[in-house]
Amino acid sequence: MVERQADTRTRILATAEQLFVERGYHPTTLQEIADRIGITKPALYHHFTSKAEILTHLLDPMTTELEQVLAEAARQEDLGTVRTRLMTGWVEIFLRYRGTLLALLRELASVPSEAFTRVLTVMDRAIDTAAGTNAGPAERVVLAQALSALTDPIALLPDLSDEALREHLLTGVWRLLGHPPASEPAHTHRARAGRPRRLSAADAELARELHASGQHSAEEIASRLGVSRATLYRHLRTGRNTI
Repeated sequence: MVERQADTRTRILATAEQLFVERGYHPTTLQEIADRIGITKPALYHHFTSKAEILTHLLDPMTTELEQVLAEAARQEDLGTVRTRLMTGWVEIFLRYRGTLLALLRELASVPSEAFTRVLTVMDRAIDTAAGTNAGPAERVVLAQALSALTDPIALLPDLSDEALREHLLTGVWRLLGHPPASEPAHTHRARAGRPRRLSAADAELARELHASGQHSAEEIASRLGVSRATLYRHLRTGRNTI
């Protein structure tokens, strides 16, 4: 029973995100979300009481990952390394939560205040961290522009693949900041070498749930989790969490 409830909850979040991107937050109704999944509206209310709660649950995992990368970047001693870890790490997160980011940017005024405030707070901290203690207004403005350069194209250019965005986003950011990356952390090597060949236990379970829902293509699931379709199919076929 617990597993079935978790599966329904996951399907609600994935379907809501898809509808928010397709139709927008305001036009989408809870009834439409329930209809697309194939459950009743009261059944949906058993998991979420409002659209605002659904959107909050879509935003929270992304924000948590942004905070984790920011904290790791802040521990670096060299400012160039701080910026490299921050920018490259956030690109991967924004691409992984591409649908959520698109819904967020389209519906800023509709985002629940607490969830949106948390996003804004972590963005403010990122600017402070990447700018350094002695930065003046001009440098802080450039850092704010750099963060916008990471987020806006992901939402505004839906025709571009994750691979194309990953390659060109960072190139534009380093050009804007006026210097190349100071170093190449592990996730940068991973992006150049191709998508990772492993899924965590949690991501593997999510992949199986999304696939079982019938609402997402293999390409969409693989892109969301940052793996190749071949890796995804191996997990779906074997049910194992590693290869």
